[in-house]
Amino acid sequence: MSQVCMTPITSPKAWRGETLARETSWIVTLTDAEIADVDRALAAAKASGLPLEAIQREHFPLTVMRARLTQAVAEMYDGRGFVVLRGLPVRRYRDEEVGLIFWGFGRYMGGPLYQNPQGELLGHVYDHGRTYGNIDVRGYETNAYLPYHTDAGDVVGLLCLRRSLEGGLSSIVSSTTVHNEILAQHPEYLGLLYNGYYYIRREAALTERGVSERPIPVFGHQDGVVSCRYIRNQINAGAVKREVPLTTFERAALDFLDEQTRRPDLRLDMDLQAGDIQFINNYTILHSRTEYEDWPEPARRRHMLRLWLTMRERRAIAPDFLQYNGYHQLTETAA
Repeated sequence: MSQVCMTPITSPKAWRGETLARETSWIVTLTDAEIADVDRALAAAKASGLPLEAIQREHFPLTVMRARLTQAVAEMYDGRGFVVLRGLPVRRYRDEEVGLIFWGFGRYMGGPLYQNPQGELLGHVYDHGRTYGNIDVRGYETNAYLPYHTDAGDVVGLLCLRRSLEGGLSSIVSSTTVHNEILAQHPEYLGLLYNGYYYIRREAALTERGVSERPIPVFGHQDGVVSCRYIRNQINAGAVKREVPLTTFERAALDFLDEQTRRPDLRLDMDLQAGDIQFINNYTILHSRTEYEDWPEPARRRHMLRLWLTMRERRAIAPDFLQYNGYHQLTETAA
């Protein structure tokens, strides 16, 4: 177990939602020049004739917009850990062109990661009509409320292609601030959270290898940097699979963490508009989504595009804190 951080963290990543909800510095509106640059890059990528997964930076040549993406990466590393880019005119393009633009942006920010065992690199987040809570169902395939969790990339990008009829708010909370709140109110929980919990391995849940081989830390501390990894549903399912119920103390630590994520003064809710792109640092941000009601017409239904990215400059993490590398065959912590 890494050494527990026992001092409050004061970096920009320790933000509070009630503060950011009163201002919009975390929303960056694209300029006409940047959008024109995107159009030129899109035309070049289409002219290359390459499939999406083969598109590299040189096939999506940005000049003006490149600086904006560099700033977004810097925000992931050194700032609050998230940013929203606004103003991409998605209705101007076909859906596959929007996907190519999003992919092109990602190639400037990092390397794409597999999001499932089938090797999907550009994810499509919409309601598949499946039932949330079933062991073989991932939350993004439903319209259900998704508790706060992390995904399996250094950075998670989410592009709003179409909004739902009602609901579907994106909500984020600083896991750094959550760590500070646990330290201030229940420091006795930190040792347990740093030691971690067993996770269900969803795609192998019905096999003998259905649980992680060792506890997976919720928090890790390395070189003064605190990182977070958390999916409560997979912890609960892991306990069931092992037939070893969580102790009262183990549940209390997780319940308190969950309470902090839901606090109105800590979380930041956002109603992403069509064309909005949200990028978050997965080590310092927990994300959630409210339940939503969709349009009856299939062509209007809520649809998000998702990227998991590994950054070129990897984060300093404790030896026992697994690095986010997406799916390599079967991963233990993908949401």
